[in-house]
Amino acid sequence: MATERSDDRSTLEAARKRWEPRFERLRSGWSRFTEHRMGVVGLFIFVVYVLWALFPGVFAPHSTQWVAYLGEPPFDARLSAEQIETLPHPPAFGDPFFAPLGTNSDGQGVLTLLIYSAYNAMYIGLAAGLLSTLVGVPLGLISGFYGDTWIDETIQRFVDIMYGLPFLPFLIVLVAIRGMSTTNIIIGIAVTSWLNNCIVIRGETLSLKERSYVESAKVAGASDTRIIFRHIMPNVLPLSFVYLAQDAAGAILAQASLAYLGLADFTSLSWGIMLRNIQNSGYVFQAWWWLIPPGLALMLLAAAFYFIGFSMEDVTNPQQ
Repeated sequence: MATERSDDRSTLEAARKRWEPRFERLRSGWSRFTEHRMGVVGLFIFVVYVLWALFPGVFAPHSTQWVAYLGEPPFDARLSAEQIETLPHPPAFGDPFFAPLGTNSDGQGVLTLLIYSAYNAMYIGLAAGLLSTLVGVPLGLISGFYGDTWIDETIQRFVDIMYGLPFLPFLIVLVAIRGMSTTNIIIGIAVTSWLNNCIVIRGETLSLKERSYVESAKVAGASDTRIIFRHIMPNVLPLSFVYLAQDAAGAILAQASLAYLGLADFTSLSWGIMLRNIQNSGYVFQAWWWLIPPGLALMLLAAAFYFIGFSMEDVTNPQQ
């Protein structure tokens, strides 16, 4: 029994010694991150949107089926002609109904649509940003490490070809072939957004591979894969975080632009579709409470990604 307890203590002590430095690095990184006010503000905004996306029913004042004057579904009556004439209705706080950001021309609450649209924006931004990073960063590392070889030439010529691919026509063709869905929008954005990642990471890798610690790893017999992903990749992570944030923000704005142009999945809720609907309804200059919130939501989420990305660059920079 005493031997078993001693073995358990030894195991716990070994685990503590192994994990304690990692937790210390996390604490140190968080401390440096909180020194950046932009990063903290961006993280706060990001968390708010994540909560909206995951728990919209908690924050939205109504369900997506709610219509002004009729209350909660199921509806047993139709709007009167006089009620229809008052739509879109400005913000109301209980008289004749509760809609803090007013309604659209169909009587739906703007705040409700705004909150329920956060999921679509977060999904597209994170998915497209991660896809472009997972493609661009490894290709940039490989291309830079094998610079001036056939591997580098093949990757860079493919990048040149992709740069000649116009984004909007490509997306129109993709939608025509595969249908207008959120997944296809993400694929279309990711296919054209990884190129900058690849080129910038390649340039940084060309410089890093000449450093003395990389030469020492080669002399020690480390494989190319270990050198690339163990010795070089940690030093390009700061740039990777910046471009991940840029790609995520760009994807959100691109999806909103495509929705405004009619190239989006109109069965899902999104801020771009809200802007398109107000433009189609002709209330751009009359219903400010319908126009400003989705535009402001897009701006804040894109800014949050940028703030977090640039703060993470400092936190993950080995030179810091």
